[in-house]
Amino acid sequence: MKRKLLITLVATVLLLASVFALVACNKNKQNAVESNVSRMTLGYYAGESDLFAVTVEKGKREKNFIADGKATDVEDFAEITILPLKANDYTEIAYELKNDTSTLSGSIKKNEYGEYVERITLDFKPTLAVITVGEEKSEIELASILDGALTAEDVIDIARAEFKEILDKEASEEKCREIYLKVITGDRVDYYYYVSFIGEGVDYLAVLIDPKTGKVVSKK
Repeated sequence: MKRKLLITLVATVLLLASVFALVACNKNKQNAVESNVSRMTLGYYAGESDLFAVTVEKGKREKNFIADGKATDVEDFAEITILPLKANDYTEIAYELKNDTSTLSGSIKKNEYGEYVERITLDFKPTLAVITVGEEKSEIELASILDGALTAEDVIDIARAEFKEILDKEASEEKCREIYLKVITGDRVDYYYYVSFIGEGVDYLAVLIDPKTGKVVSKK
């Protein structure tokens, strides 16, 4: 009887230790799935003409990203990126984002890296981008890349399963990793979820996941 009681107590202590480790990693968050997420793509819209490729991304991310295993100051964001597809001497590009009822307009100056990227305030789903530079104008239909795709939460669960043994061990040791999720593409045709569990510095685990099927196509 005493032996059974001792075993039960040991099991309870181990369970509580495990729960404490998870809570330590998940404090100040609403649920375990979203805990310690430093970046998450929730909407991604893309299209192109013969002159420009346009992407619009919405989601959540750290105000100032630091690879330290912790998510702090996470906030909503939206961002537009315009990529000229031909040689040019542009220094500024004007844009309009539209759907049937709303319009957002602005202009972007080339940054120090030669890119046209700007944070925006966007409260609607854009279906059309109108890009203007001088006399050149392109109307570009925007497709929602994540329509019919798995949710970010589902993808994080798939990624967790790929590294379950490592993550469970680290949780028992109270080691936390921040979760970094974004949509990436190499050819603007095929898109993937990139999910990384980031520790400190260059310590990370990462997978590429097909957004429609959930298949893991690459793992590191």
